[in-house]
Amino acid sequence: VAVIGAGPAGLVAATGCTGAGLSTVLFDEQPAPGGQIYRGVTQTPVQRPSILGNDYWYGARLVRAFRASGAQYVPDATVWSLSREREIGVSIGGTARLTQAKRVIIATGALERPFPIPGWTLPGVMTAGAAQILLKAGGLVPQGRTVLAGCGPLLWLLAWQYLNAGVTIDAILDTTPRENRRTAWPHAASFLLSPYFRKGLRLMLSVRRRGKVISGVTELRAEGDDKLQQVVYRTGDGAEARLLADTLLLHQGVVPNVNLAMSVGIEHRWDEEQLCWVPVVDGYGGTAVEGIAIAGDGAGIAGAWAAEERGKLAALAAVRALKADVRVDLSRDEANVRLALARVERGRLFLDRLYRPAD
Repeated sequence: VAVIGAGPAGLVAATGCTGAGLSTVLFDEQPAPGGQIYRGVTQTPVQRPSILGNDYWYGARLVRAFRASGAQYVPDATVWSLSREREIGVSIGGTARLTQAKRVIIATGALERPFPIPGWTLPGVMTAGAAQILLKAGGLVPQGRTVLAGCGPLLWLLAWQYLNAGVTIDAILDTTPRENRRTAWPHAASFLLSPYFRKGLRLMLSVRRRGKVISGVTELRAEGDDKLQQVVYRTGDGAEARLLADTLLLHQGVVPNVNLAMSVGIEHRWDEEQLCWVPVVDGYGGTAVEGIAIAGDGAGIAGAWAAEERGKLAALAAVRALKADVRVDLSRDEANVRLALARVERGRLFLDRLYRPAD
C-alpha cells in the first residue's frame, strides 16, 4: 500500500494497513508528519500548549502511533504523477523515481480557496493558512497593525491562536453574508449535537471578547504604494471605511486538493453546497479506478476528526482487498468507525451554508 499525504487521514490509514500486516509506505511532501492541521506537531517551537490549543496537540498521538507501527515513512517526497495502473512518480531529495503499489490511498487534504481582491498581491497581504504555517512551523507571528478578513472556521481559529500568543489584532472583517444565517438555520439543531458546537462557540466568544469584529463586510481592497498600508472596506450600503494595516490575512474557506485525483482520471462532481469539485467515491473512499482510494478532506471537506475516520475506512478496504485469502473479520471495527464518523459529520451542512462565500 502507498499512502500519499501525512495528515490525519494518511497517518491513520498507514498505521491501520501496517498493523494488519500490509507492507506500507507513506510519501509526505513535508519534512515531518502532521499535514496542515497538525503541521510540525513534533517539531514546532511553539511550546506553550495554550497557544495552539488541545486539538492541535492531539495530532502528536496520531504521529506516535504511526511511527510505532513500522510503516515506511518518506518525508520531503513530492508525488508528481500517478497512473491508473498505480505507478507512482515521486521526487525525493531532487531525484525522480517510479514505484508500484497494489493499493494507493490519496490523502492530500485540502487547499485554501483563493481570495482575490484589489491589492491582494501587495507585500503584507497573505492567506490565513500561510500565516498559520508560519506560526506552527516557525513560531512566527506578525508585527505591527494586523487585520484578518474573510469567513470560515480557520479564520476564527487563527485569530484565537494569535490572541493566545499575545498578538494584537486591529480588526477582524467578517465577510459572512447576512443571508447565510437564514439558509443555515434549518440545520442548526443537528449542529447543536455536533462535537464542534461547544468548541466553536467558546472559541468565537473568546475572540469577540478580546478583539474588534466588524460584521457584514461586502467590499474589501488592500492599498499601498510598494507594500500594504491600509485596508478599505464597506459594510452593506454604508460608506467606505479605512484601517491602517501592515499585515492583511485573507481567508474564504478550504476546498479539496483534487490535483492528483484529477490527473489520474478519477471522476469528479461539482458540490453546490461547498462550491468546489469533489471526487466521486464510495463509502470506503474507493474510486472507479481500481485500487485507488481517497481519504480525508480530499474527498470532501469535513474536518480533521472526520478525516481520521475516513482514513480508517480506506485502510479497512485495503486490508480486505489484499488479504482476501486470510480470514479477517473487521465488521466490528467498521461499525465503530462509522458511528464515530457520523458523530463528527453531524451538522456539517450548517457550517457549509453559514460560511458559504458571497457571490
